[in-house]
Amino acid sequence: MGCFSFMCKECGKAILSNSFAGQKTKLFLLKNGEVFQEMEGEYDSYGRVFNEDKSGSIIWNNPFPELPLSRFEKPKEGEEPDEHTYWGRVCDLMFSKSLKDGIAAVHSKCFTGEIPSTQSESDPNQGWGENWEYMGDCDNKTEFEEICTN
Repeated sequence: MGCFSFMCKECGKAILSNSFAGQKTKLFLLKNGEVFQEMEGEYDSYGRVFNEDKSGSIIWNNPFPELPLSRFEKPKEGEEPDEHTYWGRVCDLMFSKSLKDGIAAVHSKCFTGEIPSTQSESDPNQGWGENWEYMGDCDNKTEFEEICTN
């Protein structure tokens, strides 16, 4: 599976990540142009940010709590929903035909306080840099230049 990477809504540059470390980013999960949830941290390449100690990623809440879980989404009896339970629903928003659904990403350094209402464009290089310089980099201590070109 490829990465879910985005272009910054403010500066238009890619949100970079090697899947083990990434640029500091604010992510907004949009549903009908409204922010359903947001998170901020180092981008993890998969539409989320790492938690503070990088032992995992912050997960999105269920963007459609009004809908019952399908038979494919329901956890096994006795188990609680986990990070995968709602991921399909987040993906449904990311691949919606409406620009008002999906994930809007902004480098933390670029964020002006203006809340986006449309999704970010996808990064054709999947967050690995213009010359794919971060592809194959497995270091969770890689430091990414934090530049805002606005």
